[in-house]
Amino acid sequence: MTLADRPSPSGMSTGAPPPTTAPDRVAEIRQRMAVLSEPFQAQYLEWFRRLRLQAVDDTEVPAIRDAAVGELAALQDRYRADRISEAGFAYGREQIRGLLERVIGQRAMSTTTKTELRRLVAASLQPRLLDGAGRYTQDWFSHHEDHWMQHFGHLAGRPGLQAVEVGSYEGRSASWLIQNLLTGEGSRLVCVDPFEQYEGQERNFDHNIGLAAGHHKVLKLRGRSHQVLPFLAERSFDFIYVDGSHLVLDVLQDAAMCWQLLRPGGVIVFDDYEHTLFPDEFGMSAGPAIRAFLPLIRDEHQLLFQDWQVGVRKTDDAAAAGVTD
Repeated sequence: MTLADRPSPSGMSTGAPPPTTAPDRVAEIRQRMAVLSEPFQAQYLEWFRRLRLQAVDDTEVPAIRDAAVGELAALQDRYRADRISEAGFAYGREQIRGLLERVIGQRAMSTTTKTELRRLVAASLQPRLLDGAGRYTQDWFSHHEDHWMQHFGHLAGRPGLQAVEVGSYEGRSASWLIQNLLTGEGSRLVCVDPFEQYEGQERNFDHNIGLAAGHHKVLKLRGRSHQVLPFLAERSFDFIYVDGSHLVLDVLQDAAMCWQLLRPGGVIVFDDYEHTLFPDEFGMSAGPAIRAFLPLIRDEHQLLFQDWQVGVRKTDDAAAAGVTD
């Protein structure tokens, strides 16, 4: 039985709604998460271009370090003044940390400089738990909850729903899924993640899932998606959330592999079609890969929405492709 075959809640239309775009939603998320100052962001992008080429050496580190420390202090001041949210502050700190870790990874960097930067990261930029229930250091999902309920709330309570999440991080979206959509008997969520973002990430994931009602429905598979997904049965899943690596080729690979796992009538959601920091040409947002992938399945999908995320329903692909017995 596919999602299309299962009875819909009373009074709900089974007809396909037109795809939606929500520029206001994109603007709202960007405003919430784009917290770096414009001067620092411009410097960040220029440094990032050169870091990708392994073209940064010790002589440039003082400028990068001082700018990072100054930006971190400015973020702290804005957070204390309630000008940015706790989640925004955490995201800004993570972006600064990511920059410094890329500097540490430069081949031309001396051991002394790398040690100095590692001490700075350890002292000032380690992940911190957010206020509230659970052990979370980031909140990249709560602003999608109402949107998901609007589009997928009718799935709640259906028996036997099978779902996959590629990139579970600390389990915030997984916890929401098992408590709000995968509530029917026999439902299951497979969470795929290497759990290598920071020390303690997997421990926090386990803790957060353990707090959620329905935690027994979660199957955690540790590893990279291209290693794990081939072990899952094709055309066996009703809902797939792709929020793993944002490198273009990785997103394309995840999209292709997950599409094979999805049943006709099932839904796949891609996160971060937009990015708060990197333009498309940097290859750090999912947008270019999604735009490349969708034309390849143009006769096999229905676009549900396209804003910060992209939601797609798999149609009866055999019929759409003109395959006959």
